[in-house]
Amino acid sequence: MATRTPKIPARSTLLNSSLDGMDDLFDFKTKEEQCQPEPENGGTGITEMDFAVMEPLPNHKFKLYTGQRLQDMVDSIREFGILEPLIVWVHEGKNTILSGHNRQNAGSIAGLTKGPVIIRENLTYEDAILIATETNLRQRSFDDLSPSEKAYCLKQHYDAIKSQGRRNDLIKEIEELVNPHEIGENGTCSEIQKKLNANEKVSEEYALGKDKIAKYLRIASLISPLMELLDNRKIAFEVAYDISFIKEEEKQYLIAEMIEAGHGVDIKKSTLIHDYAKKGKLTEELLRQIITGEKTKAARSGSPKPIKIKETVINRFFGREQSRKEIEDTIVKALEFYFAQSSENPEQKVG
Repeated sequence: MATRTPKIPARSTLLNSSLDGMDDLFDFKTKEEQCQPEPENGGTGITEMDFAVMEPLPNHKFKLYTGQRLQDMVDSIREFGILEPLIVWVHEGKNTILSGHNRQNAGSIAGLTKGPVIIRENLTYEDAILIATETNLRQRSFDDLSPSEKAYCLKQHYDAIKSQGRRNDLIKEIEELVNPHEIGENGTCSEIQKKLNANEKVSEEYALGKDKIAKYLRIASLISPLMELLDNRKIAFEVAYDISFIKEEEKQYLIAEMIEAGHGVDIKKSTLIHDYAKKGKLTEELLRQIITGEKTKAARSGSPKPIKIKETVINRFFGREQSRKEIEDTIVKALEFYFAQSSENPEQKVG
């Protein structure tokens, strides 16, 4: 039986220390690129290993195939065998699968007890995570993953890169997008991106735009029941993003319970939840009111509303030759003088 050359990314691709941009930080191939012939794997041998001595990568979030997709893989393995070797990390007496969980599962169902593997040793945990996420994404295609798989995978990939201290500038930029309310009032990240420009539409297919990645990283913090609701399309992606700003798990569980009970959460409700959560005013009772539709208004801001001075008032005191800055400076000086006079005469009140 012929053995195909395994599609394992070169180490220089996975662990490149001179990334040039966001596409390099999350450099996953498209379906078309996956179809291109791969270069010969430099000296990496393929051997066989019993399934019984392998173990899955702890906390990996790639779901095993089910239904017809699983049956198709089982049928293929029965006819042709396992053509794509598994990648196994041998360390501390363990044989951890980095790539090939579905092949192991389908192979076992097909009656096999062992399969071809590529053994990797001398890896750090971060190296292993990068290989696991990138090989799975290249083999399965990013847009084939469920939203929860995308979120968990990007989070693992991102954490591994961050722990290695690479591209701190991009990491900082992503973190500012992940936590838009913590970057000050002059932040440029919109909290809810309802429309995408042309470039972002291109990145939308692979979820590689900076804003999209930041939202996936936030969504990865949601509890499992909410992730399942997202995967089952009972809540929209933007709704899940808004809910991710709730830090308390009990409130997240409350939302999941109310949705399962038949209460829908649309973007209007999730925007309210987001607004109250970022202001620290979201109580469980208020959360119930929002989801049931009793509460429909956003939290009031502590800042005074902006005042627009009528043009007739401006024309009364200023000429057309004066610039906007000159007018503003004069108004500020007049106010400073007025309040200074008020402080000298306590009985004089504003209003």
